[in-house]
Amino acid sequence: MTRRVVVLLIAGLLLCACGTVSEAKAMTGWIAHSSFKANAKSLFDDVKGSAKDLRNSNLSSNDFHTVCQVLYSDDGAMQAALPTPDAQATKLLNKAYQEFATAAHQCYNAQSSAVARARALATLAKGAAVFSEATARVTTASLP
Repeated sequence: MTRRVVVLLIAGLLLCACGTVSEAKAMTGWIAHSSFKANAKSLFDDVKGSAKDLRNSNLSSNDFHTVCQVLYSDDGAMQAALPTPDAQATKLLNKAYQEFATAAHQCYNAQSSAVARARALATLAKGAAVFSEATARVTTASLP
């Protein structure tokens, strides 16, 4: 009986070891599956474009609505790829995405107000800072 228990325990441990994936491999897989690098570049281009347009008081209301909606849509698509295999990366990315969504809402209504445009720019900058930190964490977590 004791021998049978020992054999079952060893078999269980071996099976558990077979299914283990390192966090770095899991993160690398998530990066590939979510197209994180390409989508992050696209999102950051949206952020830069929105910031540029927020500084231009001559844009029409339709132009503001379009650029802000693109930012909101791309941000939402990246949000949908969460969580990552790394809790810290997930927390940072979520915070950045929330800031970008807030900025997109602020941007959408900012066309006629310099104060509202400045508020949206500040929120974009805050989101960009967190996004930079999050991207660094994603890279670090994927290293072997």
